[in-house]
Amino acid sequence: MIKAVLFDLDGTIVDTESLSAKAWYLTADAMGFTIDDETIYSFIGLTRPVIIERYADKLGGPDRADEAFEMHYEYKFELAKTELRLMPGAEEALRTLSAQGFMLGLATSSARDIATRELEPFGLMELFSASTCGTEAPASKPQPDIYLVTAEKLGVAPSECAVVEDSFNGVRAGHAAGMKVFLIPDLVSPTPEIQSLCTRQLGSLHELPAAIAQLNTEAAQS
Repeated sequence: MIKAVLFDLDGTIVDTESLSAKAWYLTADAMGFTIDDETIYSFIGLTRPVIIERYADKLGGPDRADEAFEMHYEYKFELAKTELRLMPGAEEALRTLSAQGFMLGLATSSARDIATRELEPFGLMELFSASTCGTEAPASKPQPDIYLVTAEKLGVAPSECAVVEDSFNGVRAGHAAGMKVFLIPDLVSPTPEIQSLCTRQLGSLHELPAAIAQLNTEAAQS
């Protein structure tokens, strides 16, 4: 039976992945390097240190990569002032699940101050009983650490947790943690490998409460 629902943030609750892509292209123009969608999408679900490590060679070293990441954040924050939106069904799903007695956890690769900045305008941070952000877990997604740490904070076994994700790295992390994974694709369509790791694929967060209820009903009847 599912007792807790653990959410990714970017591209799952808040529609930030498109803003991040715009910000990376603006950064590339400003700093004089090239970037493409494939590279940007490979960043999804990863922490800042991991992204900097992977991109350092292309940018001429860790310091330059760190500078690019910081500039990307500045562009993203500026875009968010007028363009940040919740993903369809996000508030409804969170409030419905909370009212139904599920414990909610936040497990995001974004730093805590970033996560707070993205959620506070919508009044949703208070719905989470536990949160793990950025580098607060020993290893980044696709390793399972961030989900295992969040489940431990909630006092719930991994097998009693559902993970809600949009990214490949997040799906791998949730599956590796031994949790039931609900995938809601955002910018990238899932591969057969990713689909095989998911319990369910949904069209939007509107479908999530009913999907979890159905899974619990099936578990109770088995």
